[in-house]
Amino acid sequence: MGKPKKPAASATSASGEPQDVVLTYLRRTNRPYSAVDVFNNLKGEIGKTIVTKTLAQLVDEQTIHGKQYGKQWVYVAKQDELPAPSQDELDTMDERMEALKAEVSAVKDEIKQSQSTLNGLESSLTNDQIVDRLRILEEENKNRAARLNKLRDNPVQMSSEDKKRIETGLESMRTEWRKRKRMFKDMWDAVTENLPGDRKELMEEIGIETDESVGLDYNEDPVARFMES
Repeated sequence: MGKPKKPAASATSASGEPQDVVLTYLRRTNRPYSAVDVFNNLKGEIGKTIVTKTLAQLVDEQTIHGKQYGKQWVYVAKQDELPAPSQDELDTMDERMEALKAEVSAVKDEIKQSQSTLNGLESSLTNDQIVDRLRILEEENKNRAARLNKLRDNPVQMSSEDKKRIETGLESMRTEWRKRKRMFKDMWDAVTENLPGDRKELMEEIGIETDESVGLDYNEDPVARFMES
């Protein structure tokens, strides 16, 4: 797409000649704009066609800079014709730059942390896998509880070997319990870290039961509980 043709004749606005209005606006804002941007920002003071042609003419006269990006031209005032900023303005710019640098650095850190969390989640079990695993463990716990009830009611004295085997199995299950509990806690903390509201209320709302909510303690002796019942 070629550069817009310059106008064959000038048109005036309520504020003066189109060239004066457009040039004054570009110098005052000192920002790059397309022809559509200038037209919209002038709020119809000059027609869209006149704005487009005026910008092209100012570029031809080397009064402003213009550059084509794809199908669109972008225009900006020549910097060497703008008044030099005062020391106070320069100091303000420096402060703003430092603030922006700090903000960029903070955003980069957040992105890095989020990526690390995402990588951890991708390498962990999915929600469905955790639910399936919990269901299996619950079934195993029920079976073991039934066996403990049977042993409690059995008048036959348990052998030392059976007792040791049961205690070993119990400790193995406790270890697995702790591992799964810690895995769930890490995943839950990562997923809900930046969520608003109370995480405990969210857990109750979606139906997740914890050991604490149902009164379980993996350090408690299950045999003692059944003996007391």
